[in-house]
Amino acid sequence: MKWIEPKYSKEKVKRAGIGLLTYDLGTDEFFNASVIFHNWRSAHAFPMQIMLDLLRKNSIRIDKRAVVVQRLKRVPSIFFKLAREKNMSLSRMEDIAGCRAVVENSRYVRRIADSLENSRTKNRLTRIRNYIDSPKPSGYRGIHLIFKYNGSKEKFIGMSVELQIRSKVQHSWATAVEVVGAFTKQALKASSGESIWLDFFRYASVEFSKLENEIIDQSYSGIDTFAEMDKKYRELDLSERLKAFKVAATALSQDKEKGAGYFVVLLDIEEKRVRFTRFGKQNLAQATSFYNDQEEQCRDNQYKDVVLVSAASVRDLKKAYPNYFADTDDFEKNVSLVYKANKSIQPTAGASAELRR
Repeated sequence: MKWIEPKYSKEKVKRAGIGLLTYDLGTDEFFNASVIFHNWRSAHAFPMQIMLDLLRKNSIRIDKRAVVVQRLKRVPSIFFKLAREKNMSLSRMEDIAGCRAVVENSRYVRRIADSLENSRTKNRLTRIRNYIDSPKPSGYRGIHLIFKYNGSKEKFIGMSVELQIRSKVQHSWATAVEVVGAFTKQALKASSGESIWLDFFRYASVEFSKLENEIIDQSYSGIDTFAEMDKKYRELDLSERLKAFKVAATALSQDKEKGAGYFVVLLDIEEKRVRFTRFGKQNLAQATSFYNDQEEQCRDNQYKDVVLVSAASVRDLKKAYPNYFADTDDFEKNVSLVYKANKSIQPTAGASAELRR
């Protein structure tokens, strides 16, 4: 396979990131910055593949049923991060390329992270973020490791890839946050949005953590997190809302093809539909070009979301990125387990709305 190589210096990449936030659309300056940007993002595909192999090897050794996939960060997400974090530059962004492993439980998450930390690889581990012991303000939990490529292909040396490891429970929570965020147009994963949603997910995160027997941080000492979660759940009439967010993706669930390679996935929030275009493993350049075109077409449409991901099959794609199919089934199952653990009755769809009348 011929990989896309970075053509520009990191200084030019840095200036391009600044320019995309400041140049007027349609100008030559904006176009030139876009060319540099897309080359830089696409060039992450090779180091991302190397790190995918590293993550898969270490994950499967510990959990044979681990689901391991990769993705390039979406343009809107990159722009949002550049605008939100004042000291962030495009050339230093560590999660443009990301690989994710979803495993059975949080014990496996810790073991895989330890295995990666002690793995024999030429690539350099530069950062570990343990969001299980120290969750994000949003309530997000998992472990992230940043590796820099340090192999034989000199042009890629120093390019970063983020490896995310989540348990199934943690993944179901993160998926629900993204689904709700997408449909309500709130940056909930960045702790921005309506307080009722933010509070619900924070308390749900604590209760989900209890399902895995994790130690709860002291900031929740003296707070009945289940009572708070239950209160928000009823006020939001969440069961009914999640049903409204379901996406009709029948074609995806029926597709059985293996070894699929790359997918460009388009989520149409308004029409509640998902479309995907498949590319073979040898067609990364075509997949990237098509992805860039689709993002450009959807740039001004707040109801459409596009992503380029790689997975061994549609089944793995749906397991690892259920948020793109508005699939919150696992989240709802875990909410039910929380109610059972607290010996409380879970409100049915529409019940909360009835109580408010």
